[in-house]
Formats: sequence, C-alpha cells, structure tokens
Amino acid sequence: MLTQTSVLARPGWSKGVLAQLLGEPDLRKKVFGRTSLSALYLESRVVAAENSDAHQSLQASLANRKSAAAKAVVTKTNQLLAAVEVMRVDVIVMRLSEVHKLAIASYNAYHEQFGNTASPKSDAAFVNRICVNFIRHELTEYDYALADVAGKIDITKAVDGIRQKVDSAIARAYPGFATECERQCAARQDQA
Repeated sequence: MLTQTSVLARPGWSKGVLAQLLGEPDLRKKVFGRTSLSALYLESRVVAAENSDAHQSLQASLANRKSAAAKAVVTKTNQLLAAVEVMRVDVIVMRLSEVHKLAIASYNAYHEQFGNTASPKSDAAFVNRICVNFIRHELTEYDYALADVAGKIDITKAVDGIRQKVDSAIARAYPGFATECERQCAARQDQA
C-alpha cells in the first residue's frame, strides 16, 4: 500500500491527477498522533494508472499548459519592455542653484534624524549624488513609472530599463550631472 504522500511524490502526480485516476483510496487507516485518517492506495492500482492512456493524456496536457504559460511569460515580458522602450521621460528643468538648495533640504529632512546632514559646503561628489537622486524622484515621473510595472512579469528588466531612461534624460536636461548619472548606472549594473 502507498500513502497519498507517496503517490504524490511519484513523477506526474498531483492531487488533481490522483482524484481523476484513482478516486477514493483503497483503505483509510488511523495513524497514531493524527486526527485525520491516512489514505492508502494499492501499489498495483497506482502502477496501472501510471501506465494508462489517461495518465499519458494528462501528462501531455500538462506539458502543453506549461509550454503555453512559458510563451505567455515571454509575450508579457516583451510587451512590458517595449512599453518601457517607448516611455517618455520628462524632466523638470530648474536653475542649478535651486536644484542644489532643494536637494540638500530634501536630504536633510530625511537624514538629519540619523545625524547626517548636507550643506552647500559638503563634498561635491556627494552633493551631485543627492542632486541626481532628488531630480530622479522629484522632477521626473520615475516613482510613478516604477509603480506602473510593480507586480508585472520580469520587473527587474523593466526597472533597469526605466532607471536607464530616466538617468539618460536627467543627463540631457542637466549636463553638469551627466557623469554622476553614468556613475550611478554603472554602480547599479555592478550590483546586479
């Protein structure tokens, strides 16, 4: 006799296949320490079911469904990446002095609780980094674009594409930050 767990561990079996091909168990037995009865199946009946045309048909159907699902994933991924490719990125352009002031204020509003603050006298590379981050999150639709792809198939490629597009748009709108945009893109690629 085989337990239901043993049958399900065999290749090609699932609860649905078991219900279809075997139906009710051959025996139900009380097992010490368990409240439910254990379902037992004759091994000869399981083997006969595995060799049946119905089992082969169910396996072929499962293979077809898996293949169709894989094709659907590829299609959805391609559609998502195509949408990212044609996505328009607008960057609000301001005077650099205003961007510096707003980026520093934004950074300090979040980080001063941790004892970290920025000022116009901070390291130039640091100020450039927080300026690019500020522009990305406050002067583009970056966060909305990320929200649009959340939960979709192959989100990692889409997020990478969105970040690349947004950073390129920032570099075009603010040429003084082009090097920092490139540095951040390279750093993200190194992390991947």
